Amino acid sequence: MAESRVAEAAGPLNAFCVDSEEWFHVCDVETPYVDPATWRDAPARVERNMDVILGLLDEAGAKGTFPTLGWLAEAYPALVRRIADLGHEVGCHGYYHRLVYGQSPAEFRAETERARKLLQDTTGQPVVTYRAPGFSITRASLWALPILAELGFEVDVSVVPATRDHGGIAGFPRDPFTLATGAGDLVMFPVSVMDAAGRRMPFSGGGYLRLLPMAALRHGFAQNHGAGRPVMAYIHPREIDPGQPRLRLPALKGFKYYVGLAGCEGKLRAMLRRWRFGTVADVLRAHPPRSRYELRDGALRPA
Repeated sequence: MAESRVAEAAGPLNAFCVDSEEWFHVCDVETPYVDPATWRDAPARVERNMDVILGLLDEAGAKGTFPTLGWLAEAYPALVRRIADLGHEVGCHGYYHRLVYGQSPAEFRAETERARKLLQDTTGQPVVTYRAPGFSITRASLWALPILAELGFEVDVSVVPATRDHGGIAGFPRDPFTLATGAGDLVMFPVSVMDAAGRRMPFSGGGYLRLLPMAALRHGFAQNHGAGRPVMAYIHPREIDPGQPRLRLPALKGFKYYVGLAGCEGKLRAMLRRWRFGTVADVLRAHPPRSRYELRDGALRPA
């Protein structure tokens, strides 16, 4: 089955990320589940949803990187071990799904170090890839990157090179590059964006994946591949779960959070069939960074 699916996929190898968290992990809005003490009492959906995603990846003969909350590894250690045992890469997504720029550097260091240690102890594997909750590495929180290097991370996949709600850095490089942080090198693999209708926008994950038609996805993949650039696609487990409980959210937030849930599993299956996907590490081996930047005076500059 897997071999026949792989034969249908074409083009260069792309990265696939699964931001591993529960359905109630919403950034920057008040819900009944703001306090982590309430999380064990919430209806559990992540294991069922992860089973679906793991099945789709297996069906396509694809692998992925799973940036995972430390809390999730504490609550569901067998699930996180199974992800690793199936040959996927487990990365770090923080411990409590807190926006980076909402923390002090000391808080960020302590929480990230705690999460990484738990994930490594759970999987028995090195955890070297980091993704910030809500893609919350911004110009104002570039201070987090040297901390990641100090903690032993080798790759960051947190930056959206476009404007977005609670993250994004407009004008940020779109290709993977090596960043000299002053505390060690860190490979930056930005989230994929495309140019459409006079603006730069993500297309291959989250609400964009759920909202946009397949024609737009084909445009985004073709545009990036035409520039010699691999695409990074991503999904959250809740996004293939139309039966999840609904939170009372502000109107725009609610639209972004729930649009396209019913069709997302089918769209994800079609995407995995059409293009080739591997882990972040796989893609960086196939497309090593060609540029080098450095952090100087709190800004990104060519080295």
